[in-house]
Amino acid sequence: MRVCWGIFLSCILLSGCGAETLNAIELRPLSSYRVEQEPEMSLSEQTKKQILTYCERQPTDVLPKRRAKVAEVTFHHPLYEVLGSKTVKYFATGNKRYITCSNSNQLMERTFSVKPIQEFEALDEDHFRESDAVSTIEFERVDDIKQIVNVFNLNDSHEEVISNSAFRYTTPDTGAIYVTFETVRNGRTLDPIIEPKLFPFKSGENEGYVFLTRRADDRVALRFGEEPSPRQLVLPSMYEAPYMKIDTKEEGLSLEGDHRELMKRIILSDQPIEGDVAKQTSLALSKTYGTVLEIWGHVRRPVTNKMSSRPADGETRLAVFESDENTIWLDGPKTQELFDELFHVKMREMPTTAVQTGQLHLYEELTEQSFDVWKTETELYLVDEKTSRSYELPSNDYFKVNQP
Repeated sequence: MRVCWGIFLSCILLSGCGAETLNAIELRPLSSYRVEQEPEMSLSEQTKKQILTYCERQPTDVLPKRRAKVAEVTFHHPLYEVLGSKTVKYFATGNKRYITCSNSNQLMERTFSVKPIQEFEALDEDHFRESDAVSTIEFERVDDIKQIVNVFNLNDSHEEVISNSAFRYTTPDTGAIYVTFETVRNGRTLDPIIEPKLFPFKSGENEGYVFLTRRADDRVALRFGEEPSPRQLVLPSMYEAPYMKIDTKEEGLSLEGDHRELMKRIILSDQPIEGDVAKQTSLALSKTYGTVLEIWGHVRRPVTNKMSSRPADGETRLAVFESDENTIWLDGPKTQELFDELFHVKMREMPTTAVQTGQLHLYEELTEQSFDVWKTETELYLVDEKTSRSYELPSNDYFKVNQP
């Protein structure tokens, strides 16, 4: 009986009793990159690879509230800007050390507890001065509309900043503002019309603006973010009105707790809106004027294996085939097909009759993998340059292989 169970388990592990399909993808940290550092220092290649390797792990940590930001390093792909960059920050709290990682196409940072990195540890004591991360987002009214226009290079003939709607904010900690919208019309609250939006910010003190604009087509847009171009949400046409008034809540939003706070109310009407509306409820205002849009803010903190994890999509991949004659970049669909194929290929010993035709380089963000490409009259083989494993690749027009 035990023998039968052993055979059964072996079949499961082999994915089909002799199918011999394997995952040939073993993307590894790049061996070369462009680096921006703060402060300027000399990092060894071993340390750079160590940092990038940390960032590929599954995150299990959250930054302590009291810490010192010691240093920051941004890694750029040396050749292909489309593959983006990775920013790593090194933090100290007591005798513990952390790094945060974020790719240029990611919304949130991921946090890892790490061993001390000697190059950073050699910095002077000022870099290790700890302070408590402030857990509030501060909003400060901007009365000078020209300041907003200049910062974001707005064209007054196409878009006008709505008075009393502009604020400058500071986000000293890691997290995101989750914005929800409620519409009250003619004395009742409608079902959700505008989808909730997530506006993330990263560790360290970040500044930006939030404001409303009226476009040339009379539609209203909410802008939120840093210069030079904030994220924009154009409200549906049902929120157009000849008269509009902003009732703004200026309190800071707490990063701790699950409650949400009302940030702004927009009263829209076919008639002039008079007097102080702050003390009136949205239901009462909607009965008088027609429509009230409430904008609520809920601050979210990254938590283990949720907001701190990497996104499921949005990855940028690139495949490049190089031969003596030319270099071929695969297009998007072909690249995806090739990656999918390499996730379940057959590992086969390459025949002695095969002839090398070039090299295949795979890239995803700041990782890479290279294969030597070999060809017989009827078969195509890829040999991993690091492991020397050979894989049979089904015939396809992924790239033009020179005839032997």
